[in-house]
Amino acid sequence: MRPAAALRALGLAAGLLAPLPGAAQDLVDRLLAKASAACAYLDGGEMTAPEGTVTRVDLTGDGVAEALVDESRLRCSTAASAYCGSGGCALHAVVGDRVTSWQATGWRLIDWGEDRILLIGRDGGWCGGIGAERCYEAVVWSDGRFLSVAPPDAGQPGQIP
Repeated sequence: MRPAAALRALGLAAGLLAPLPGAAQDLVDRLLAKASAACAYLDGGEMTAPEGTVTRVDLTGDGVAEALVDESRLRCSTAASAYCGSGGCALHAVVGDRVTSWQATGWRLIDWGEDRILLIGRDGGWCGGIGAERCYEAVVWSDGRFLSVAPPDAGQPGQIP
């Protein structure tokens, strides 16, 4: 087993119980606070973030947990669709002190050799079709960033205001 695969297996076997590094946890907290504020703005709603909203997983192959924040899991007491639109919901990958975000209709992790691939369901418009058509984007962490065959401006690291 190669070093990156061995580290990933060790992290999975240990359940990735170690806390997220400080900067990453701060960014996750900021994403959830922003979502909570958006819900509160909608007639004083209260946001809940059920289990599965934040998934800790090694996305980079270094044996350290990063986070995926899936806004499709969030609930707002005063708005049924506060966090999602017809094209999907925000999916945020928090790696170190950076957030990369996509509009997603769903997601899965696929291990392929040493690579951990984030497969993102997308609105058909991202693939040159219409919104109702199925479309998928595969992204992988490489040399300090996520890579994909998507256009260069899609899924680039963003800032949390």
